[in-house]
Amino acid sequence: MLDELSKDMAKPFLYYSVVMLTVPPDMSAHTGASRAPSKDIGDLSDIPYIKSIIEEFRAHTVVTLTRLLRLEAGAEVKEHTDPTLGLDVPDSVVRLTIPITPTDDVDFIQMNGEPVQMQPGECWYMKLNDPHSVLHHGTRQRVNLTIDVVPNDWVLEQLGVAA
Repeated sequence: MLDELSKDMAKPFLYYSVVMLTVPPDMSAHTGASRAPSKDIGDLSDIPYIKSIIEEFRAHTVVTLTRLLRLEAGAEVKEHTDPTLGLDVPDSVVRLTIPITPTDDVDFIQMNGEPVQMQPGECWYMKLNDPHSVLHHGTRQRVNLTIDVVPNDWVLEQLGVAA
């Protein structure tokens, strides 16, 4: 997967170190809560493993947005909320995060102030409509794959939440 990523890293990052992989059909109307199935941006065949992850989720639920997010060494994402990204928000989508590059020097801080230690290859759901921030203390960039999905029964089962 890292070999695939190195090819994609040569592409320009847009919107504060973001590479869009799939987007809602009308991105101009995207407000972060689109429940429409996303479409691929270009051919994802040069990143077959990442494409297979997206396709696996598509086999079970509606995937609304996927991106590679790059956090530079020393970067900080100030505390904020994503009001449309929580299971408790009616008609929301949820964001799943899969770290790709290894680094132990990133603190994802949830509302309770506790860091969440995400390791490469793990898939995480966090209640992003609560306040959260990110601090990167390391010397190498951190890249995550984020997948926004409609929280159907399959997703809830994967998260261990009763439907």
